[in-house]
Amino acid sequence: MQNLKVRNRIYDFIETLPKTVSVKAYGSSVAYQSGYKENDKKQVDLIVIVDNIKKFYEENLKFNKYMYKFTPRVYFKYASLKGLKKHASICYTTHINYGDDTYKMGVIEKEDVIDDLLNWKTFYIAGRFQKEMFTAISDPEIEQANEVNKKNALTVALLLLDKDKPTTIDLYEKLCSLSYMGDNRKTFKAEDPNKIKKLAEGSKDYFDSEYKEKTDMFKEKSDGTIEIDYPKVYAAMKNLPRNLYDEIQFSIDVNMNEEETLNSIRKSITNYLTRIIKKSSHGQTMKGILTTGPKNSMSYVLAKLKKGRKKEKINNN
Repeated sequence: MQNLKVRNRIYDFIETLPKTVSVKAYGSSVAYQSGYKENDKKQVDLIVIVDNIKKFYEENLKFNKYMYKFTPRVYFKYASLKGLKKHASICYTTHINYGDDTYKMGVIEKEDVIDDLLNWKTFYIAGRFQKEMFTAISDPEIEQANEVNKKNALTVALLLLDKDKPTTIDLYEKLCSLSYMGDNRKTFKAEDPNKIKKLAEGSKDYFDSEYKEKTDMFKEKSDGTIEIDYPKVYAAMKNLPRNLYDEIQFSIDVNMNEEETLNSIRKSITNYLTRIIKKSSHGQTMKGILTTGPKNSMSYVLAKLKKGRKKEKINNN
């Protein structure tokens, strides 16, 4: 399979990098999404996790200068640690041509990954780690934190699922949609409008094994619909990130009936995720001009816009 070939080539690319803690790949290059052809050439999206982001760039500028245009070369050489960790704490470099592939590489420190997985500070990493990924290099502490992240994502998705007789695919679509709340890509239609559906359907086996088979908060019936055990879901809310849980608790009034309480919870979750994702998404977009260079940044944005509008036009016909 093409995905397997790409995964094998990722290991070759990683060998050229300075020391890393963990490396994960995501997106249609490594995880199947419905609607994409197997032989379509896709960008390989990597998250490279390191102990010290400043040291990583100092070394990578020596080993792999070809990865950086003039602007990011200057930025990574002189930026402070605080600057590199600004916004969502991750720095992306795009249009990295290596062998048969083109990479988009995000670099972030381990402590910031774990912080976002456990506390949903920006949801930038947490949202991506809730979906199917290919782990080229694993770290046990990160994987443990991600188990907490995925359990909380399932709790939130079950609370937000308001369809009559929802199916497992409905639930998986809700899970996939969490990271797009307030995202610039959706606001400016720079993403396939059916992206969430394709993610849910293409990664169904993954979601079954990582969510359905690891919980008793819902069960799938013979007709494919699911039955949600709300008392267990409400009990699981106590494990949500503290800031979100406090916001939910503040919104609930003892005089509310069950329906009003659930609606208030849904509103609090939606407002919280939209707020933090919008902030981090906007910040990362601005930061991308420095980390990828003006030309590459503009090319990436225009390619996304073109792709999103093209998909929208096809879906409307």
